[in-house]
Amino acid sequence: MGQHADFESDVVYDALAIRDTVSHISTVSSVIGYYPKTILIENGLNQIVTFQVQGSRTADFAKVITVGASFDVAAGSNDYQTLTDYFPYLRLTAICSVAPASGSLTVSVEKMY
Repeated sequence: MGQHADFESDVVYDALAIRDTVSHISTVSSVIGYYPKTILIENGLNQIVTFQVQGSRTADFAKVITVGASFDVAAGSNDYQTLTDYFPYLRLTAICSVAPASGSLTVSVEKMY
């Protein structure tokens, strides 16, 4: 986890080489006490990735809540989403409708104090 004077960063997908069309669940980011949160996406895959943000009151995600609408990130591009909804824990799902043949996916949650 990287740190700066007024924000922290959790990498939730770290150079993930997706080569299928199944849903991949990220690691969990604890965002207790942070507002807002920005999700930074580096899609180095050669296919579009569809993301869905999920929230939970517990780190084990015993009860999953869909946060907002799903969104697409184009192949070979960078993008971001800023969240203002509050949930103590966040994670993402990532899925490709066509199996990527190359590249990787890196996503971080930037948490502002």
